[in-house]
Amino acid sequence: MEEYTREGLTENLGTRVIGRYVRWHDRLPSTNDLAMSLAEIQVPEGTVIVAEEQTAGRGRLGRPWVSPRGGVWLSVILRPRLALARGPLVGLAAAVAVARAIRITTGALARLKWPNDVLVNGRKVAGILVEAGPGGEWLVVGIGVNANVPRDALPEEPDRPATSLMEEVGAPVDRGVLVRTLFREFERLYDDLQADRTLAVLRRWREMADTLGRPVRVEMARGALEGIAADIGEDGSLLVRLRDGSLQRVVAGDVTVREAG
Repeated sequence: MEEYTREGLTENLGTRVIGRYVRWHDRLPSTNDLAMSLAEIQVPEGTVIVAEEQTAGRGRLGRPWVSPRGGVWLSVILRPRLALARGPLVGLAAAVAVARAIRITTGALARLKWPNDVLVNGRKVAGILVEAGPGGEWLVVGIGVNANVPRDALPEEPDRPATSLMEEVGAPVDRGVLVRTLFREFERLYDDLQADRTLAVLRRWREMADTLGRPVRVEMARGALEGIAADIGEDGSLLVRLRDGSLQRVVAGDVTVREAG
């Protein structure tokens, strides 16, 4: 039986920053909301807020995020030395870390959908929500993983099908091992960003990308566009090749990967 506890997450962790301090809660409305409040009062960088259950979890674009017991619901407080425009790279790094942790600990072939979704067999198993303080003084990186969430507790959205690691591997996963691995992987990638080794992070994201090279439709505030997801820029933006051959840079939007033809 797994021991998913605060002590279990910090024991023999091996990180310098991420996960040094863990605040454990049985239930919270939102780990991100609490983390943002704590970030304002200068708690140490790397502090992590964990909840066994969220009652008002949310994802990108204000969508609700179902967060029952059995999942991994946490937020990391960071104070990066990065320009505000490069903040999205932290989200990409977090997504890579989640995907690598899933691959290492469960063997499931996790892949990435731009910007911050983690998929297994084409279904969403995890998501990242990054929220910034004034001027980018701090970032809160919310991470949600459908670890041991049963199928009947997952949301039914045909256009955004969800799954859990337990469903994909056929047995419950050890959340403590998964999270400790996630913290270590995330810290390595975060260190790369801090040391201006952005290309190393982008290379790892491309290696696991499920989006690149495929037809996409991107819904943005100013309208929609369709094309081929060609690459990601050094700022983490998505580069979409339109029918006329030009490249459109997408900083924020809701991406749907379409079938070829």
